Amino acid sequence: MSFDSAKVLAGVGALLAGIGIFGYVIPSIIGLILFLVGMVELANYFNDSRLKSDVMNWFIFGLIALIVLAIGVFLAVIPVTLSFSGMHVNYPMIPYHPYHPFLAGLLIIMVVVIITAVFFLLSAIYLRRAMSNMSSRTGEKLFESGGLIYLIGAVLTFIIIGVLIILVAWIIIGVALLSIKEPGRNP
Repeated sequence: MSFDSAKVLAGVGALLAGIGIFGYVIPSIIGLILFLVGMVELANYFNDSRLKSDVMNWFIFGLIALIVLAIGVFLAVIPVTLSFSGMHVNYPMIPYHPYHPFLAGLLIIMVVVIITAVFFLLSAIYLRRAMSNMSSRTGEKLFESGGLIYLIGAVLTFIIIGVLIILVAWIIIGVALLSIKEPGRNP
């Protein structure tokens, strides 16, 4: 794949990934995959195994975070659903109380949020490293800014404002990708 094709693929993917913030899941998934493929191709173009590794780790840790979140939400809903259906889940050595299913669901949610946060932050750290690497390779400082803003957004995601910050980061990363020139080529 050519340099221009890879940068457009990754740039459009980054912009589509940002759209997911507004609840458009399918374009966001497509965008994340396009971004991944484009960035891997750019890493191949630069012959940079660290960039490729960072992008792959970003994707893997982000995917793990989403899977843990999905499974956790499912597991948290089970005790609450069973309590509404009249079935009771007995916990060994704990006397039954009507609020136990809600407390079990709440405990599951707390554990899942912590585990998801760890994997999401690891993912953000790897994306920041990849963007720092792209910044040094291309001389485009927007990569550095986008990676840092994404990391800050990931830290603040759990107080909601981080989601909007991540949107801004995806836009900056997308613009940076679409504006870079092929190294060694005269404008």
